[in-house]
Amino acid sequence: MGDIMNLNEEQKRVVYSDERFLFLLASAGSGKTRVIIERMKYLINQGVDPKTILAITFTRKASNEMKDRMKNNDVNIHTFHQFCYLRLTESTEKPIQIAEEESLPFTKSELLEVSKYKNSIYLITKPKHYEKYQNYMKTKGYKDFDDLLLDYYNIIKSKNYTNEFDYIFIDEFQDTNNLQYQVLKQLIRSKTSVLAVGDPDQSIYQFRGANSKIIYRYIKDYQAKVYSLSINYRSSQTIITHANRLIGRNNRRYQKELISHDQSKSFVYHFRFSSVIEEAIEIINLIKSLKKIIKKEGEIAILYRNYERSYEVRKVLDEYDIIYRNVDDYSRKNGIQLMTIHKAKGLEFDAVIIIGLEQGLLPSSIQNSQLLLDEERRLMFVAMTRARKYLYFSSVVLGIQNDTFATSQFIRESGVKTIKNRRINDIISLGETNGH
Repeated sequence: MGDIMNLNEEQKRVVYSDERFLFLLASAGSGKTRVIIERMKYLINQGVDPKTILAITFTRKASNEMKDRMKNNDVNIHTFHQFCYLRLTESTEKPIQIAEEESLPFTKSELLEVSKYKNSIYLITKPKHYEKYQNYMKTKGYKDFDDLLLDYYNIIKSKNYTNEFDYIFIDEFQDTNNLQYQVLKQLIRSKTSVLAVGDPDQSIYQFRGANSKIIYRYIKDYQAKVYSLSINYRSSQTIITHANRLIGRNNRRYQKELISHDQSKSFVYHFRFSSVIEEAIEIINLIKSLKKIIKKEGEIAILYRNYERSYEVRKVLDEYDIIYRNVDDYSRKNGIQLMTIHKAKGLEFDAVIIIGLEQGLLPSSIQNSQLLLDEERRLMFVAMTRARKYLYFSSVVLGIQNDTFATSQFIRESGVKTIKNRRINDIISLGETNGH
């Protein structure tokens, strides 16, 4: 029980709660995984059979991490898709063949439309190519990931289904879609207790059919008791101040402020460059300076809204021969980490450099409504809260096609200072002299 001693009061309240339905509003970096782990351990110590505990995570990486930390193989820890796949293979004789998206004769956006249609449980408009897609899959004997959930949902909807889970934990609840919520509802029987954990401020998968409003539906459907974790153990106070300022502009049902556990001040700057080439060269200088302070590998990340925008930086990194690990193609070198903001969700780094902060790119020009702008702002909030000590924004005046860009509104909204005509090295050494 030694670990329990270090929990803060907010965390303890959740671990020891005897409420049947809980929703935990867990801010970025607030130790939510630890709370889930400690609650599961607490229940087992109280005599709960670990086989009757199910934990659903959003990514395979998160489920593996939770398994490592739980150290109990009897507890069921899976992603939604893994869980349904395992249950279906138990009930059918023939193996399930999952189609590899890259090999299908459909575009990415066509596949996305089919997926959204399926995970809405057919409530939205049917895509034009839906029947063609389904026929193709049938002739090949393929299933897609949504089929796993739909097939399992149809099985557990039947009256004779008996549920073996007394306790269900669901992480990243803001990323669930309608189909996943309906599967959860079927898993809840007369004695089941549920702890759903999420943060509406980090809901960034609307384009895939995720619906953060499911949080409020769950709270209403089950009269769930709402607890919150507000202390951030990851980022410096300065980073948290800017992140709070930005996300506070969103239309949010829960107006919550993150509180930084680390009271130290750090530097958060915006660099405005004339071109992507100048940006790439100066970012190399920034990385070289950061590497003098940050000795551990893999603790510097460059994040971007879309892959194309990182082209020049990647090229120059190659030329300067700084080893980088590009998470989009999983090369195993472990120097600088380059990835999209969506990929970075759930990760943290000592230093984060966000590039492509141009109006029309982040926020993207597609957003023409308050709802979509709120989603883009959440994406920026996720990017900012990946950083522990150093956070830098970067934008350019001229893009690759010589288009002229205005600076992203998010820089102004987060209150971050723009640095002009001042060497990046001066900024870093200024940081060093201040003991950071």
